[in-house]
Amino acid sequence: MIYQKLLNFCAVFLMIAMLPNLANAADAKSGKTLFLNKCASCHNNSMVADMTGPALYGAEDRWKKYPGDIYKWIRNSVALAATGHPKATVMVKWADSEMTAFENLTDTEIEDILAYIQVKGEFGCVEPPCQEPTSVAAGGAGAKSEPMNPMYGYALLSVLLIAVALLGRYINTLTRLSQGKMGAVVSPEKSFFGVIFNPSVVKLLIFAGVLFGGYSTVNNAIGLGRQQGYQPTQPINFSHKIHAGENGIDCQYCHDGARRSKHSVIPASNTCINCHANIQKGSKDGTKELIKVYAASGFNPSNNSYLPEDMSDADRTKVYKKWLEGMYKDERKEDEASVSTMIQEQLASVEGTFNRPIEWVRIHNLPDHVYFNHAQHVSVGKVKCETCHGEVAEMAVVKQHSPLSMGWCVNCHRQTEVQFKDGLVEGKNSPYEGDANKANKYYSKDYGYYEQYHKEMSDKKREGVTVEEIGGLECQKCHY
Repeated sequence: MIYQKLLNFCAVFLMIAMLPNLANAADAKSGKTLFLNKCASCHNNSMVADMTGPALYGAEDRWKKYPGDIYKWIRNSVALAATGHPKATVMVKWADSEMTAFENLTDTEIEDILAYIQVKGEFGCVEPPCQEPTSVAAGGAGAKSEPMNPMYGYALLSVLLIAVALLGRYINTLTRLSQGKMGAVVSPEKSFFGVIFNPSVVKLLIFAGVLFGGYSTVNNAIGLGRQQGYQPTQPINFSHKIHAGENGIDCQYCHDGARRSKHSVIPASNTCINCHANIQKGSKDGTKELIKVYAASGFNPSNNSYLPEDMSDADRTKVYKKWLEGMYKDERKEDEASVSTMIQEQLASVEGTFNRPIEWVRIHNLPDHVYFNHAQHVSVGKVKCETCHGEVAEMAVVKQHSPLSMGWCVNCHRQTEVQFKDGLVEGKNSPYEGDANKANKYYSKDYGYYEQYHKEMSDKKREGVTVEEIGGLECQKCHY
C-alpha cells in the first residue's frame, strides 16, 4: 500500500536525521575536562580574559576564513605557522612561549573543547545551578544561540510520529475511496493506533530503540567511575590542606600501601592516634572531629590508653564527656550554657560509632575490569601523587582531580619518560620525585632487559625512554 511505503520512508528519514546529532554532538562537559587537563595552564578559564595565552571565546569565528585549520592549529601550532599560514603566523607571535602540541587529540575532542569554550564564554559555566546547555551541534560551537533542551527534541519527535500516523490514516482513507469507485475490494479502515503499530513501523522503532539504547548504554558505561570533580562530604571533616599542606605530612605516612601494594589504602584510625595522642586540641570544630577518631579507635585521650573492648557505650560516653569538660574548662568559665550545649552535641555526634571503622566515602573507584597498581607507579615509576590526584595539599575537602579515563592513562604512557637513568629525568614530561643521586634499580642496565636503551642513551642516540616503549600500551597490562 502507498501509505505503508510512506510510513516506512518517514521512519527511516527520522532515524537518519537523528543519527548525526547523536554521533556528532559536541559535549561541553567533556570539553571542560579536556580544557582543564590540557589548556588551563595557559588560557584563562573565563574564556574572555587573556592570560599566558589569549582569551579563547569566539575562537571559531576568528578562524572562520580558514575552514578546518583551527584543528591543525590546536594539534600543532608551530608546524602550521611554519607553512606560512597567515592566521597561524600572527597567532604564534602573540606570546613569548610556544603553544603545546596535542597531536593525539581527535576531531571529536577538539569539537568538545570548542563547545566548552563557547558555552563557558557565553554563560559563565556549563553545570547547574547555571542551567545553561551542556552540548551543541558539532561544527556549531561558535553559534550564538542556546542549544536545544533534549526534552524539546523528544517532544518534536512525538509530534512528527503523530503527524506521520495522521497522514497514513488520511492516505488509507483516500485509497479506500479510490477502491470503492473502481469497484475493487475495499481495504479495511485503519485506526490511528493501527497506523502507529503497523508491523513495519514497529520493527523500525524497535531497531531504533536498540540502536539508541545501545549507544546510551555504551556511552554511560565509558564514564563508569569517572566523576571528575566529585567531592563528597566525609563522616569526619579531615583537611588535607592542614595535614599535608600546613604541617607537611608525607602522603605515604598515612597511605602507606601506595609504596608496597596495589591499593594506597585508607589509613586506620590508629594511624591518626599516632599524632593525636599528643595533639588533642585545636579549634572547636577541630576538637569536634577529633572525638570521632577517638571514639572509632577506642582511645582514651585523658590518659593516652585504649579503653577495654567490653566497656559499655554509656561508660565510654562518660569518659569522653570528662575529657571534653577538661578541654573546655577555660571556655566554660566564660559561657557555661553554650559550652555545655556544645559538649552534648559532640557526644551525640559519636553515638553508635564506638569501636567501629570510620565509614569514609570512596572518591576514586576504577571499574573492576581495570587493573591499576599504586606500587608500580609510586615505587617503580617514581610518579608523584599530585600527578594523578592534583594538589591535595591545597584541598580542604578532597575531590577527584583527574578524569581517570583510558585515553588519559594512554596519553600519559605515551608522553611520560621513565626514570630510566641515574638521577631524575629532566624535562616537562617528568612527574618524578626522589633522590637525584640515586639510580632507579628497577630499570638498571644490570638487569639486562633494557641494555639496548641504556646503550642508545650513552651513545646520545636517544634522550629518554617513554612508558610506551617499555610496553606501557599493551592491553593486558591493564586488562587481563
